[in-house]
Amino acid sequence: VTVSLAVGLPGTEFGYGTSELGGGFGFEIPAGTVGIALAVFGITGVGADEMTTYTYWCLEKGYARWTGPDDGSEERARRAAGWIKVMRLDAVAGLVVCVLCTLSFYVIGAAVLHPQGLVPEGTEMITTLSRIYTDTMGPWAEYLFLVGAIAVLFSTLIGSTASVPRLWTNTLGLLGVIDWSDVRARTRTIRILTWCLPLVWTAFFLWVQSPVLMVQIGGIGGGIFLLAVVVAVWRLRHTGVPARFRTNPWLTAALVVSSAAILCVGVYGVLKTVGVVAD
Repeated sequence: VTVSLAVGLPGTEFGYGTSELGGGFGFEIPAGTVGIALAVFGITGVGADEMTTYTYWCLEKGYARWTGPDDGSEERARRAAGWIKVMRLDAVAGLVVCVLCTLSFYVIGAAVLHPQGLVPEGTEMITTLSRIYTDTMGPWAEYLFLVGAIAVLFSTLIGSTASVPRLWTNTLGLLGVIDWSDVRARTRTIRILTWCLPLVWTAFFLWVQSPVLMVQIGGIGGGIFLLAVVVAVWRLRHTGVPARFRTNPWLTAALVVSSAAILCVGVYGVLKTVGVVAD
């Protein structure tokens, strides 16, 4: 619905043209909005959270188990190649869906909210965002927006509640706090964090009471965290992936370009966070 609305906006009073879309691709950041730009960079598409927690999904869904141990056989190599194709399909599908939906919201927000001076702030964020539907499709669309918002937020909560405890448990294992190889200790820690982390998130929201600020903080943190992801990807690519399973030159070139962009923005985000650079 959101993608269709973004595509159909040119036929409404909130229409936009190619010049407005082209302006969005310009290398220009208005004064005082660098923090927002960094947050947008960190949350657009498939971010650092999804990249790291997806590994736990693959392991627990049996991707590696169905592949089997590396016994050097051609049959095992074919199974591994097949599951790698599945993972690439997962990644591409997730990227397309996330980017299309996110960019559609950006376009609608710029076309509908910005001209009216509507800024999502504080606890009124959801109400303000609902205007992108009600102002274009009528008052009835508020219910459509609420259904979609509940679905998106609930699925995000479920996904985060399942994935973040695994990430932190793995981190505790790397730090030596728990024995990651001990299934009982690992499972117990995951269960404890699955109960505790949502309570921490709720308390933080009640204290801050600014969803927009929390999204910005998470986005900036995700953008900086991408630096670690880039380093890990290159290291694993050269030390943990057999040559026959490495990507083709075009994907390697894309990885180089994206890595350079992430490094530049990530370093800039770190410098801005510590106060070395200003907007």
